[in-house]
Amino acid sequence: MMRMPQLGDDVVRLCSFYSLKDLAKKWLYSLTVDSNTSFDNFVKVFLKEFYPIHKTALIRKNIMQFWQDPNEPFWRYFERFKDLLAQCPHYEILK
Repeated sequence: MMRMPQLGDDVVRLCSFYSLKDLAKKWLYSLTVDSNTSFDNFVKVFLKEFYPIHKTALIRKNIMQFWQDPNEPFWRYFERFKDLLAQCPHYEILK
């Protein structure tokens, strides 16, 4: 990625959020200009909006209780597990 010296890391990271679609994009454009001053703060606000605590808790529970079905090949088990992980907001789940 080409870096411009005058742009900070947070600005570069925040630019990645402009690829959002539908409801998330509408939410992004509804934010006031100075509502988020850092990338970490922005991610917390985003996760709170789109991954409320009850949804995060359910995903955590599903990950903690995940197990391989009898006679299920490992590759299929692992694919199911990767699909489950793809549902989670990694920034919050892994804390």
